[in-house]
Amino acid sequence: MKRSQKKASEQHAPVRRADIGIPAQAEEPAEAVQPVARERKAGKTGLTRTTATVLMMVGLLLSKITGQLREILIVPVFGGLGVESDAFLIGFQIPDLFYQLLVGGAIQAAITPTLSAVIERRQEKKGWRSISIFINLAAVAMLLAVLIGEVAAPGLIALYNQGKDPAVIELAVRVTRALFPQVFFMMLAALCIGILNAYRKFASTSFGPSIYNICVVLAMVLLGQASASGVVRVASGVMASALIYFLFQFYLARKAFQHYVFSFDYHDPGFRRLLYLAVPTLISGSIVQVNTIILTAFARQFTGAVTALRQATTTWQLPYGVFVIAIGNVMLPSLARAHAAGQQSEGRTLYSSSLRSALFLVFPSAALFLAMQQDTIRAIFQWSSHYTDAGVVVTASILRWYCIAMVAQTFVFITNQAFYARRVTRIALYNGVLNLLLNALFCLLLTRWSNLGVSSLSFAYMLTSLISAFLLYMLYSRGFPGAAPKKLWPFMIRCALCTCALILMVLLAGKLPFDPEGKIAQLVWYAVRALFGSAAYLAVAWLLRMPESRQFISHLNGLAGRLRGRPAA
Repeated sequence: MKRSQKKASEQHAPVRRADIGIPAQAEEPAEAVQPVARERKAGKTGLTRTTATVLMMVGLLLSKITGQLREILIVPVFGGLGVESDAFLIGFQIPDLFYQLLVGGAIQAAITPTLSAVIERRQEKKGWRSISIFINLAAVAMLLAVLIGEVAAPGLIALYNQGKDPAVIELAVRVTRALFPQVFFMMLAALCIGILNAYRKFASTSFGPSIYNICVVLAMVLLGQASASGVVRVASGVMASALIYFLFQFYLARKAFQHYVFSFDYHDPGFRRLLYLAVPTLISGSIVQVNTIILTAFARQFTGAVTALRQATTTWQLPYGVFVIAIGNVMLPSLARAHAAGQQSEGRTLYSSSLRSALFLVFPSAALFLAMQQDTIRAIFQWSSHYTDAGVVVTASILRWYCIAMVAQTFVFITNQAFYARRVTRIALYNGVLNLLLNALFCLLLTRWSNLGVSSLSFAYMLTSLISAFLLYMLYSRGFPGAAPKKLWPFMIRCALCTCALILMVLLAGKLPFDPEGKIAQLVWYAVRALFGSAAYLAVAWLLRMPESRQFISHLNGLAGRLRGRPAA
């Protein structure tokens, strides 16, 4: 950046970067190196960014499907809702919390962008020394945590679940102890994935979670039984699945470990920088877990609300977890390399295109769920008479506000990834603390002084998400004026117009005198309306000359051409 341009940027920025928690070293790259190659060229990466994103979306979709199958099997495998199923679910609480406290998002916040940067600067061997020390010390810390968890499991489970049936607590302790080694293997697998992502080997990381879920499903089917021993056997099978998951990812990442060194030199400056990046993310990751506990605590005052809240959360995270997570994870290493190379315009383009692509896919997803709230819940969860229409209404009322939160959370995740690419992690911590306080406050006020009932919890989450998205985006734009996307609000207005067309089409289709009988007919009718609505969204986007619509149609043509066995025109 020229000196005059830099001075002008600083004059237009009302706040300094240091004032919002952005360290000085994050402002400009340490050294200029060769420019980052355009992602659309296959080059060394072997995959274009679009292909990598699609691959990751497919992998995440398979992971969601197999994970949903795992959830569905819990009740029939353990003989219905009761001691066994409750103990199995409770058994995951403490290991999951330990994982968030010790690993969480630290890998994507520290390992992936740091390794991406040293690769771009041709300092791979030097960078790997610091990363090796981080891996070694993290492994030792996790092993100690597993041992502590095994010993302290009875007290922790009892503290976490006061008032529960003693039989459930006793069995949950056995499940927790069987599961705890899983945390160690999941950490190692996550490290392998973070390293592979830094090398942009997305084909090697896309399907690992699905393999883990399939192994868990097999463990449930082959080892499960409606007895205490059956539950513990399944928990042991889950632990073995995590081991298989790690071995699979390590095999794919083995070549990347050629510069690994066995060292515990915690005085290494590079390791200390990694730790500086990781700690805020670990704390913010644990805040997410605490936030979940708070929501659950408020939900207990409404009958059946805990289950409804979990199901509504699972539903909105289906498209979010496929589209947004894939786009953000593919963006992270490429954006880190762009910043390391001093290619600010390249980084701006990458962040802007990633955010727009994610929003272009999330808007119709949120709109479909909003326009067909009850039909969505009915299609996913109502497979028998045990799931009543009253339950559908309650869960759908929660989903309504989550649809708006889905759009806000897209801003949050993509912008957090952009901060991580610049190795700025304290912003995520500050934002997490603010979210925790605001969500608790809104839940308290709305559950006491509104008539929203259980949907007040998702309304509170929506308000918190909107505030969080606005603050994060403003901090990024003010902190890095040259990196903020241009003309984003006109894009948002066009997306809103496309969304209105989608909702109108779905509502008109719903007026047709057709009442499907049977589950298959119900699913087909839901898919038909969703298809009509999506077509309306895409048609209006095309008329408004949105580049994303043309890219999407081009990808569809390419896919159709490959399916026909010939290149698309």
